[in-house]
Amino acid sequence: MMKTHIAYPLFGDFFPTLKFEEKAIFKLLISGIFLIGLVGCAEEQNPGNPNTNNPTNPTNPNVPNPTVSVEITQTSPEFTFWGDELTLTGKGFSTKLEDNFVWVKNETVALGTCFTGNPNDRNDSTGWRKATVLSATSTSLTIKVPYKTASENSNNRACGAINPNISVTVNGKTAVSDKVKLLGIPYIADVCYTNSGWKGAGMIPRKELENEISIPGVGIYGSDAGVDEKMKLFVNDVFLPLIKVESTGPTNCASKYKFVIPLEFANGNCATADPVLTGRFANMMDFVAVIDGTTKSSEKLTYPVSSFPDRSFSTFNQQSFSYSAAGNPQIVLTGKGLNWYQEARFIPQANTSCTMATIAPIPSEGGTTLTIGIPLAQMQPGCLYTLSLVDVCGRGSNQVGSVRIND
Repeated sequence: MMKTHIAYPLFGDFFPTLKFEEKAIFKLLISGIFLIGLVGCAEEQNPGNPNTNNPTNPTNPNVPNPTVSVEITQTSPEFTFWGDELTLTGKGFSTKLEDNFVWVKNETVALGTCFTGNPNDRNDSTGWRKATVLSATSTSLTIKVPYKTASENSNNRACGAINPNISVTVNGKTAVSDKVKLLGIPYIADVCYTNSGWKGAGMIPRKELENEISIPGVGIYGSDAGVDEKMKLFVNDVFLPLIKVESTGPTNCASKYKFVIPLEFANGNCATADPVLTGRFANMMDFVAVIDGTTKSSEKLTYPVSSFPDRSFSTFNQQSFSYSAAGNPQIVLTGKGLNWYQEARFIPQANTSCTMATIAPIPSEGGTTLTIGIPLAQMQPGCLYTLSLVDVCGRGSNQVGSVRIND
């Protein structure tokens, strides 16, 4: 006898023993479970699902999306020093620091001479230099501008890019910024005497005309950023203001500044010989160029400063005095720094029978007036003398004038 197979409708009579009301409730339960499963599958496959565990979601901040292009729309601040932070604004960045590869390209010039061959340079063969990423969002990266410190460089000067592009690569896609205005670290290149070409221990306290120093290194944007006007010298624990001097024609002293060494730097030290000028005395001092309002400064330059201030005095033509006349004749000199002279010498000319006469100390008023008495008792009638001043170290000055003693 052939068996008959009956096809039961879905959930219809699968449980024939259940009552009609029970079968209806069971159908509702099974249908709900089935629909939930369909929704769950659709959610997992939907690229727009905000679920952060979904790797195909293009807005998922935790997964770099190869379909999103990388762009750099802005860099800030406008002027940035080497070693400082620079923010890149754009899109397509990864929130994971290690997924963003940022490089600085120096297409203009690097200040200083950057030696090569050191693995710590982190340069590739095309001259790009890797930057450290400090923080990251999908639209912003903050990096530290790479450079070599003075201690890392062969010529003891900081070195880095001054007009570069910034490159960002994320997941194989790259964007390159416009030129970035980087500022370098200053260094003291030279001490300048543009008028006479004379160098050595030429830094003289209170001298206003020839104390000039060359401080390059901040790059082509130093003037635009106002850095050129913020330069100061730190010498002997004192900050000295600098005045920028514009070059007019060929000069070996670029980026030069003039300044005045304070009078208190003169100490009358007669023990330390000037390393350049024979018969002079100087003190070695450390000069550091500092950009006011920042932490940027140059390496120190140790340079001799004269032990004496800038000195000058009026000269006179020959004056005559009577040996037999009554009174105490005097010569009054005017100038500056005259208080550093302690003796006046009247040195005879030509006539060997005349002997040198001296007077010390010499009264001075504020260093600007010197009153010299004529020591007639030490002099001879008919003699012609040259007057010279002697400082506290026993150094004679140039000729001040000449004095003739008549009968």
